[in-house]
Amino acid sequence: MDRDSPTPRYEAYEAAVVSDDGRSTECTIFPRDVDDERRTTAWITAREEAYCSAATMR
Repeated sequence: MDRDSPTPRYEAYEAAVVSDDGRSTECTIFPRDVDDERRTTAWITAREEAYCSAATMR
């Protein structure tokens, strides 16, 4: 074990799920405490047809 390695830093994330009049559902995940410089680049969005259950991937 390398004791000189920096301690890992974990961020807290939030998710927002938005449904567009029944056509598509999107889930956006973003850091809870993101600073203004990263606010427009520190997120990921997936449409309903692009993700699956974690249980099906095991």
